[in-house]
Amino acid sequence: MEKTLYIKYGSRVTSGMAECLYDRLLEDPELAPFFDGVDIDRLREHVADFLSMLTGGPNLYRGRNLREAHADFNISRDHFEKVMGHIARAATELAIEADDITTIATAIRTYEDDVVSG
Repeated sequence: MEKTLYIKYGSRVTSGMAECLYDRLLEDPELAPFFDGVDIDRLREHVADFLSMLTGGPNLYRGRNLREAHADFNISRDHFEKVMGHIARAATELAIEADDITTIATAIRTYEDDVVSG
């Protein structure tokens, strides 16, 4: 039985990724404005729960569906790609193996059309 990424990495792949990712996003001059007025701690929790589900852990995500949550932000494909780059760099910083980063990125990309609206 192959262990899940959730078991392999533990909180590093959930709360660790969410923490590192939002630190990066908030420092990015193009992406930071998307988070003005947003409760970042709550958002980090939602993303950690989402990553738990994506990596084979428990499905703890109780936020709005992704299409509804992102509908008003006019997120472009370029924005999405920039976030994906930050995800890859955050995962690398957390010593997640390259093949596993690809697996996580592939899973996240299945939601691209729910996030991109502009």
